[in-house]
Amino acid sequence: MRIVTAEEAVCRLPTRGRVFVAPGCGTPLSLLDALGDARDAFDDLQICTGLLFRPARFLDAVPRPFRLLVTHPTSVTEPLVTDGRADYLPLRYSQTPVIFGRGGLLPADAVLIQVSPPDRNGMCTLGASVSAALDLVAEAPLVIAEINVHAPRTHGAEISVSWIDVACECDAPLIPYEPPHVGDVERAIARHVASLVPDGACFQIGIGAIPQAILEALGDHRDLGIHSGLVCDGMVPLIEKGVVTGARKSIDRGIIVAGEAMGTERLYRFIDGNPAFRFVSARYSHGLETLRQIENFVAINSAIEVDLTGQVNAEWVGGRQISGLGGQFDFVEAAMYAPGGRSITALPSTAAGGRISRIVRALAAGAPVTTPRHCIDTVVTEYGVADLRDKGLQERARALAAIAHPAFRDELLAAL
Repeated sequence: MRIVTAEEAVCRLPTRGRVFVAPGCGTPLSLLDALGDARDAFDDLQICTGLLFRPARFLDAVPRPFRLLVTHPTSVTEPLVTDGRADYLPLRYSQTPVIFGRGGLLPADAVLIQVSPPDRNGMCTLGASVSAALDLVAEAPLVIAEINVHAPRTHGAEISVSWIDVACECDAPLIPYEPPHVGDVERAIARHVASLVPDGACFQIGIGAIPQAILEALGDHRDLGIHSGLVCDGMVPLIEKGVVTGARKSIDRGIIVAGEAMGTERLYRFIDGNPAFRFVSARYSHGLETLRQIENFVAINSAIEVDLTGQVNAEWVGGRQISGLGGQFDFVEAAMYAPGGRSITALPSTAAGGRISRIVRALAAGAPVTTPRHCIDTVVTEYGVADLRDKGLQERARALAAIAHPAFRDELLAAL
């Protein structure tokens, strides 16, 4: 591994080709900024990434000389996708290392990552962004790393410096994801969800106000386990309190398994060198072969809208691709096959200050189906729980209308 400046490092990239960038809170922003500064050295370079929480200077050179392909739009990249300057790839998260790996449909010519400083044995870790990059680092022809002194050392995510071709050094705080504000609606939803999670269950959850409220509502549970796409700040109190022990997990007993860390400095310091956590490839964190072995697996996901047949849209609003497929369907499908498994779709009953119902007669024209109706399990709003597993279309429509906001129930029932 050769240490150079960020500018020198990115100049090792091919002028044409495909680069995969580690996403989320471990995105190597110094390399992306340097890439933008060196734009004149490139001709037609495709940059592929998922969650990008902070602007970077390379975005000013999209679509030329950089073509951007995102698997999970954010507020930073959505305008580019909406304007047609960037493209969105609908991709199950479990398939990320497959499609961008050697032999995949979109093999990466290079990978940009952020790592923790090497130890005395020459081992770094992938820090906060592991699941998408872990397999790719072992396969890519060129690996460029940002060595960040603030990156946590994450168990399971160790890589040798011999795998890294060139690196730059960085002293910048990791990208934070602050715990969101939780209101009365979120707390009401969380109480319903918590009632569906049995003691000893192993759960998966995302980030946002509803997931944060649900984590707070699980405080009186016992022996919960976590096998999730990510860990966040809201999990720390549950671990410290002894609510999350993993003692009844059917695999990885006693271990919290995840692929990413998304939170604040509190979380990053908590996971730093902590053997209670194991960070893994997306093929393990989201793979059906793994997840179907987890007894009492509870998948908890959010949605933008749910129609009366049970179809879920979790990524599209008014012609804008505001989010991505992510790991939602991976986890929903896994809950169908795991012994005692259950999937929960949680959402507020309304949007736009109560003017729009999120329980809808039909999904808006052009809206994607993130979770199809034949996979739907349980839907929760602040008004209650609709268990759709044993219901035909008319029954499930009535069950969903019953948890819609009262102002819209008659309208929804009239559609039957």
